[in-house]
Amino acid sequence: MAVLDPRNGTVVIRVVYDGAPMAGKSTSVAALGRGLGSDVYSPGEVSGRTLYFDWLDYTGGQFEGRRIRCQIISVPGQAVLAPRRRRLLESADAIVFVGDSSPAGFISDRGYLSGLARVLKQLPGPPVGLVLQANKRDHPHAIPLDQIRSMTESMGLRIGVVESVARNGVGIREAFVSAMRIALERVRELMRTKQLLEARPQADTPQELLALLKKSEEGNSLQYAAEVELIHARVSDVRPQSIVSEAIAQATRENETVAVGHVPAPPDARVESGLVWPPVDGRAVLHEIAKAHIQLSCSAQGDWSGVAQDRWQIYSAASAVFDDINAGRMVLVEAARSHANGDRSQDRCVALANDGQGRWRLWQITRLGTAEAAAKPPIAAVSA
Repeated sequence: MAVLDPRNGTVVIRVVYDGAPMAGKSTSVAALGRGLGSDVYSPGEVSGRTLYFDWLDYTGGQFEGRRIRCQIISVPGQAVLAPRRRRLLESADAIVFVGDSSPAGFISDRGYLSGLARVLKQLPGPPVGLVLQANKRDHPHAIPLDQIRSMTESMGLRIGVVESVARNGVGIREAFVSAMRIALERVRELMRTKQLLEARPQADTPQELLALLKKSEEGNSLQYAAEVELIHARVSDVRPQSIVSEAIAQATRENETVAVGHVPAPPDARVESGLVWPPVDGRAVLHEIAKAHIQLSCSAQGDWSGVAQDRWQIYSAASAVFDDINAGRMVLVEAARSHANGDRSQDRCVALANDGQGRWRLWQITRLGTAEAAAKPPIAAVSA
């Protein structure tokens, strides 16, 4: 969906909130709206359930020297509205899947995630990344995070997981920041492959999006008899400082890691856009290990290594440190090319991160139990 708008030079991206009915999609978007100082535009809802979408729009932040405009949209969750949901998902640059942590909701999550995965596999262009916002963590019988991660892994999905209590606004900003990061990674890949179209957005306003959806449904069975119950919300002016503006700034600004002694700072979710491979799966891995306290150790040869979450091994060769970011980026590209010949990108990633001391260090992160983790990582050879 991302385009370069020739009218004002902005990069327009879309973050879509998906999930099962009543999981908290609209509540999450409403929490973002409160931070914006804006009412959410919802062209149709009945008894609190979305019929079309929720819409927020914000312009701010810089990416590759251009302003960023982000359309934030939620989809209807009801099964009968599946065609409408699919059309909105197909327009996404990143998706926040709002999961229901309650035992009953968890069962629905699997079915909706499976359908979402099938849709994403059919989309052209660079992969559309996912963030799983595990909502309702205050439920007395909330499903453990390990069980949620096991579910996504059994489905072959690499998803960063963020805990939330949407009705209180807890975790909403963190999930949105993660989505912004992976959306910008996708835009970077579209630029690199010259697939980023220079065009006016197909839907420039919520009214235009509503008209497009209605037109696409002309003549089919998606007709609704609840017009008298429709709630029409207005879109108020946006305050310059907001939860969304701060999130976009965090997703696009440079790494601000602080040095701690002589131990290099390990990579985390703040690794800059364009400095992680694979762009989407790798970003999800970084998001996961950012939650861990990583105890790094140094070998006699000067190589640094550690373990995160008892699931990932991280490694950086003594020679894989650079004074110049461009030199490090060249080695990152070579390492990515080497790994691209394999078929297990979900089991590893390569990242170039500020080491907290003004230099750039190349890291390899591999899932424990794989052949790559058992052997000395190939980064050492690539960077030597």
